Amino acid sequence: TSEVTAFRYDAGRGILTEFQTISTLPEEYAQINHTAGIRITPDGRFLYVSNRGHNSIAVFAIGPTTGMLTAVAQEPTVAIPRAFNIDPSGKFMLVGSLESGEIATYRIDSESGRLGHVETQKVGVEPMWIHITEPVG
Repeated sequence: TSEVTAFRYDAGRGILTEFQTISTLPEEYAQINHTAGIRITPDGRFLYVSNRGHNSIAVFAIGPTTGMLTAVAQEPTVAIPRAFNIDPSGKFMLVGSLESGEIATYRIDSESGRLGHVETQKVGVEPMWIHITEPVG
């Protein structure tokens, strides 16, 4: 449905309770779309969802006390974005295109959560997973 649903977790009872559902798309978008991945920055301030069809990354701010999601933007990205991930520092995002075999790199704005395009590179056919690790040594 191209939506994100947020839940509260009661650890004592092991229960999830839904408290919000929000669209990953702009209101005027009426074409076919499928969401794929979902990620949260290491500091817990921003949530991202990939939109395959709209070809964007939906950006949401996470309320620090309520957990409520506020739509920030739908950032344009590579065609059919499926795999994406955030580096451990929370400063960069890599997004893989199933259609073009490219990975786009974005800088994450620490105040707004918005994405700034850095570079796009060919990497091969249909990147399906992106895993970013800490440097060794």
